[in-house]
Amino acid sequence: MPALAAFRDRDVLTRRVTRETDAAGVDGVRARTERGRHWAVGALVTDPDDRVLFVYEDDTWKLPGGGVEAGESRREAVCREVREEAGVDITVDELAAVTEVTVTDGGREATFFFGTYRATPESTALASDPGLDGEGIEAVAWRPSVPSDCLDESLLRRLR
Repeated sequence: MPALAAFRDRDVLTRRVTRETDAAGVDGVRARTERGRHWAVGALVTDPDDRVLFVYEDDTWKLPGGGVEAGESRREAVCREVREEAGVDITVDELAAVTEVTVTDGGREATFFFGTYRATPESTALASDPGLDGEGIEAVAWRPSVPSDCLDESLLRRLR
């Protein structure tokens, strides 16, 4: 597993967060990390009008993103995730932040890393049916500002 200090040396914002989840959430992170998949990624995609791309899932606005799959680089994963969730092809710019995320169900915990990349869209057209089948993505939108009801609001405000 990487150390956050390695990213601080590269001028990348680093932080640690703990999030409450249920037993299935902890088990899911543990299963991924046991298979060597320690990373998830998201994209801070900003269009020419300075709007940010968000997906709405589980009553929360969040950046498009997800887990890095076997044989995939983090940059490849962020491109795939944005395309799958929002229907937007992107050019990945730089790594902006790395978050060490610990999930806990009150008794157990598991940790993974989340890389937030800056990205530029190749177009602003959005998928009419966002997300893959079985995902809970209800909407995708270009937003003029960071919504107050979004995951990682303080981080996104700092990166904007």
